[in-house]
Amino acid sequence: MCGIVGLHLKNPELQPRLGELLVPMLEAMTSRGPDSAGVALYDDSGMTVIKDVGRPREICERNGVARRGGYQAVGHTRMATESAVTTEGAHPFTPLPGLALVHNGSFSNHATIRRDLAFGGIECTTENDSEVAARFIGRELSNGADLADAMRMVLKEFDGFFTLLVTTATQFAVLRDSFACKPAVIAETDDYVAMASEFHALAELPGINTARIVEPEPERVYAWSR
Repeated sequence: MCGIVGLHLKNPELQPRLGELLVPMLEAMTSRGPDSAGVALYDDSGMTVIKDVGRPREICERNGVARRGGYQAVGHTRMATESAVTTEGAHPFTPLPGLALVHNGSFSNHATIRRDLAFGGIECTTENDSEVAARFIGRELSNGADLADAMRMVLKEFDGFFTLLVTTATQFAVLRDSFACKPAVIAETDDYVAMASEFHALAELPGINTARIVEPEPERVYAWSR
């Protein structure tokens, strides 16, 4: 069990508040992942990744996340099940410049895909199955696929139960497996798109009471572009 959050700002006036809005979302996911946490924040200068072992509040306070601005962010809290609790094994995984992946769930055939990637010269540096998915998507993007098509390839090649939130410098996309047993909720207003594993992580966002709330359908890629 892990926790995912993400925020894609449509309204430039909210950009100075990106970190301020993200931190309560991430802290709300502490019970889903007390082992480690991380965020990827996007602004016009690029993507900044912060991740560490420990609780989300401590990591955010230590790195001044609430003071950071930008137009998009993803976050993750991890409860380790298949690999060690290390900073390297924490999410997000960022195999390419501007690409970030956070994942709740597990892939049963990740070892096979890991070997296939290695055969093509793409090496994973951790035992985390989420890194395999990140590097797989990175390979598809490098081969010319757009993000939505790369995520559809995950559905074709990976077995397991999962919710994925994947971002690039211009895109924000959510995908659940065919059973959709890992929780996810999306809220959209004229000002932002927000995603979280559980609704209470969205409760403090401005305008949430009038947001369009969606539980993502199985096997459907939900994507927004900047």
